[in-house]
Amino acid sequence: MKNRHTRAQTAAGAGNPAAVSAGGARSMNRGTFLRFAVAGVAAGTLAPAVANLSASGAQAARPGIAVVPVPGSGGIPAGPATHGYLAGDLLAWLPAEDANARHFRCLIPRAKRIPAFAATQAHPTLDPRTELLSLAPDYAGDIYEGRVRPIGDEAQVYTQRFWPYIDIYGSWHGQLVASVPDDVVRNPDAPGRTYGVVDIPNPGWTEAAHKNGARTLGGWFWPRPDRFENFVQRDPDGSFPVGRKLVEIKQYFGFDGYFINQEDAVSPAQIKALFAMFRYMKSLDADLYLQYYDADLPDSGELDYQNEINERNVGSLGTVSDPVADSIFINYGWPYTDKDLSGSAATVAGRGFDPRKAAFASTECQQGGFNPAEDFGSVASPGHAAPVSWALFVENQIWADAAKEGITATAGGRAQYRDLERKFWSGPAGDPSQSGRTEARKPPYRTDVLNYKVWDGVAHSIVEKSAISALPLVTNFNIGVGTHFAVAGETVGTKAWNNAGIADVAPTWQYWTEHAGGATSVFALDESVAWEGGHSLHVTGQAAEGQSVTVHLFKTDLSVPPGTTASLRMLGFPAAAAAELGLTFKDAPNAPLWLPLQGKGQPRSADGGWSTAESNVSRFNKRQLARISLRFSAGKDGRLDFRLGQFALASNRRQQPGKPRGFTVERVERASEAAGVYLAWQLSADAYAYDVFTAGSGGKRNWLGRVHRDVFYAGGVPVPANGQLGFELVPISVDGSRGTAAVAAAAAP
Repeated sequence: MKNRHTRAQTAAGAGNPAAVSAGGARSMNRGTFLRFAVAGVAAGTLAPAVANLSASGAQAARPGIAVVPVPGSGGIPAGPATHGYLAGDLLAWLPAEDANARHFRCLIPRAKRIPAFAATQAHPTLDPRTELLSLAPDYAGDIYEGRVRPIGDEAQVYTQRFWPYIDIYGSWHGQLVASVPDDVVRNPDAPGRTYGVVDIPNPGWTEAAHKNGARTLGGWFWPRPDRFENFVQRDPDGSFPVGRKLVEIKQYFGFDGYFINQEDAVSPAQIKALFAMFRYMKSLDADLYLQYYDADLPDSGELDYQNEINERNVGSLGTVSDPVADSIFINYGWPYTDKDLSGSAATVAGRGFDPRKAAFASTECQQGGFNPAEDFGSVASPGHAAPVSWALFVENQIWADAAKEGITATAGGRAQYRDLERKFWSGPAGDPSQSGRTEARKPPYRTDVLNYKVWDGVAHSIVEKSAISALPLVTNFNIGVGTHFAVAGETVGTKAWNNAGIADVAPTWQYWTEHAGGATSVFALDESVAWEGGHSLHVTGQAAEGQSVTVHLFKTDLSVPPGTTASLRMLGFPAAAAAELGLTFKDAPNAPLWLPLQGKGQPRSADGGWSTAESNVSRFNKRQLARISLRFSAGKDGRLDFRLGQFALASNRRQQPGKPRGFTVERVERASEAAGVYLAWQLSADAYAYDVFTAGSGGKRNWLGRVHRDVFYAGGVPVPANGQLGFELVPISVDGSRGTAAVAAAAAP
């Protein structure tokens, strides 16, 4: 993807190598180079630690830094992995003939987001109409590059946890086509690494996005080593076979559309055919979303970055009566061409489109980090409505760079970079209500990229959103990655894991806090202990006796049915401290009600010493709940230091799911003393998720993973001396209740 600042430079082809492939394909420039276009490391784009990498792909040992395989160093993951598609691959694709297809389906429909409600916004004067797109790789820090897996065993990778700000997530990574030989896939420097034009988003990221009401997009990237006419060929009836397959793939895998990175010149006839194909695709699927990059012009097919929306590229949207692309991703040079973005907004509005729906001004975070050249905060802030919406390009690059240095391979490193991640989204204070830069920006930009003080925070320009309109609401502060896995306070899995799709609905604010008197507090994820999943929320603070710390957790728009109870699981909560539930109702947004959370029973060693506090909220069933908060008051010693493991607002009548049916071992692949096992079962309407365990002796189980699908791959399963493998499948309802396990067994080959 281009990031030149002027059209004069791009028109002259500054810095662009000569054409190298059929169809006019050229070598990629810096913006397209990293991960999506080709594998490996682009010179000069990553942290200096790259110099410490050895030829074997592992880092040189340095004090305090873990030695781990270098992210993106290649290899083929065990089990299901996806690939890229060229035209022939698309035309030949059939789900029944794709052995891995079921493992890449998202079966969770996209939740509907609730209406904006200014009174419970962290910034009540911030315009909720401004949308946000994130175009970024999934699992930044993953060691696999040419093949993408839905579920892994890496604690060092990035998972998105700020979904309430994101309206659209675009998957930004290239994948090798299926025909690339295994030895070439394993070697990121090997010739013959052919990447597809099309790839699908990771299903885990689609699941997480849909839980929070966001869309996800697959990728279309041109140029590639194929002939462009192969993609836009028509049948005699005028239909587009490739377009039909793109819609079929979108519907089967459960994502929402495509980001179209059409970044090499094609003929006028070819670009006309491409846009005709887009129209055809939309005729097949009214819910198909397309975002088009400001690169190839829609009338001529010429590659000419406009760095704004003007009369030359606005045609990418089509017309109101005949829409084509839903939106345009404006190239990064807009600060030098349309500084306040008013010209782009006027052009889009002049064609009858809403500029905040159809125009996205980009910020190049991959190179810029906290100090990019593009300052969207100058055009969108509390009290200052943006003329168009916003797009972030690879905002998780700071995590990827830290992973390459081995920093995120340590618990301390992950905590450090999760704090930076929070500052990126919530602002320098790590509190969205206190967003806004604390130091003035000044050139040169794209330097000092970790200086969060010059960055407003996404929350300074984008209103937090929510899809919480009904109960039950249950969070275990699970972010879809961890070094262990716990169930009911007991560690049942001790291996590292990553699966973004099983993350809980994200807290709306991370973390909007308020303090009474001189109280102070810090809220941070803690991966050392969990009630369920891999994390808890660690609360530390200091306050005089009776002073309190408040954290706002969820924006909602729901009624509270009779028989509803709020419960909070806590570890190490001070005996003299007090916990309260805060309910803010739409009819009195400035007068939250505070209810004591009363202890229930004593902490038990069986569940790791967690205690439970509850409050019955049934009497508020006739009022509409707009926000959920917690308040903690210190005792005489003034100290707060405890973990939150679970918050739930749910019916007293639990929804226990039935025993799964059809649980079977489909295939076992043995490698020495371990096995890779493919499991399958029948989905049930009363089960929201499924936990998979090995069935050990003496009732001891080992957690292998959790999914929302009807298939699961377990890798590295130890083979017992008798060669008999046993597994349990536990269904989980939407309120977290667990049903009776089904069992399956097989002999290892």
